[in-house]
Amino acid sequence: MDTQPIKKFYRTLDRALGNRWSESDLKEVAELSAPSGLLGRNEWILRADYSITVGRWFIEGLVDLGRYARNTENIGYLFREISQRLQEMDPQAPKDELQQIARQLTSFAWRDVKARREAGRERIDNALRSTVWFRDEPLQRCYLCGYKFCPQARDLFLRRTSDPVEPHKLVDFTRPRGIRSRHLRVELDHVVPVAEGGTTDEDNLRLACGWCNNVKSNLWSVYDAKAWSIGVIEHPSLGAISVPQPFWTLRVVATRARCEAPQGCGARLIDHELFAAPRNIKGALTPTNLMVVCRKHDPWAGHRLVSPRLLPGRKNK
Repeated sequence: MDTQPIKKFYRTLDRALGNRWSESDLKEVAELSAPSGLLGRNEWILRADYSITVGRWFIEGLVDLGRYARNTENIGYLFREISQRLQEMDPQAPKDELQQIARQLTSFAWRDVKARREAGRERIDNALRSTVWFRDEPLQRCYLCGYKFCPQARDLFLRRTSDPVEPHKLVDFTRPRGIRSRHLRVELDHVVPVAEGGTTDEDNLRLACGWCNNVKSNLWSVYDAKAWSIGVIEHPSLGAISVPQPFWTLRVVATRARCEAPQGCGARLIDHELFAAPRNIKGALTPTNLMVVCRKHDPWAGHRLVSPRLLPGRKNK
């Protein structure tokens, strides 16, 4: 590991955090790039989510797509407005080059506009529910975490019963599924969200546990979640330990989708429940320190389950 870039990186951060509203200090931070290795094995996820986020911000900064979603103006109007904004940004740029960029940005933005205009959930009838359920037989698991649904959850999903699934007395503190009955239900999730143009059909629907579906909601980037852990608990055997943001664990587990045990493992989401664990056992479960493991290779096996009362914000519940 090259220590000099890391030393410079944190020296600059230290100055900026002491005066985080200072333009000059923040500009100095902006000139830095995270040194190699700082983002860990999940660097590609973090950089991809950053690029997607900034790309969408840039287009929305050129043109308010919410306005287009509410009116009836066509793609030609959007193209002209984007072209005009680009020309204003760089009057000296060759016109043909700006037109090429404008076409690319317009194509990207128009998909978002169309999705917003057409947003609205179609009703999922019993026939479609059954089709999706039996399509995945016999591996009916949450497609985001690999959780295997219990028979009671199956029957509730297929409308064979109206009795809810009983909440769990103990839950995984890194993914507290089971605090509520809904967490254990089978739900249908749109792979491409309805708000982004996703359709309500067999090809775009997946089985998800209620916990993952609720956490995922309309989030799509680790940067949509808060940048710090949700709190610290006094774990019965691990001591004081931070509880990660739920979407951090969901994003990494669902994206990695396989056990990352160093000795090698064939466990995949399609046939195993997978868990978030720390690469550095002494570190907190941040996006840079998260690894995905199966039950067999879990370094926290035997320590995951705790009383919901220990979790942040639930002492009096």
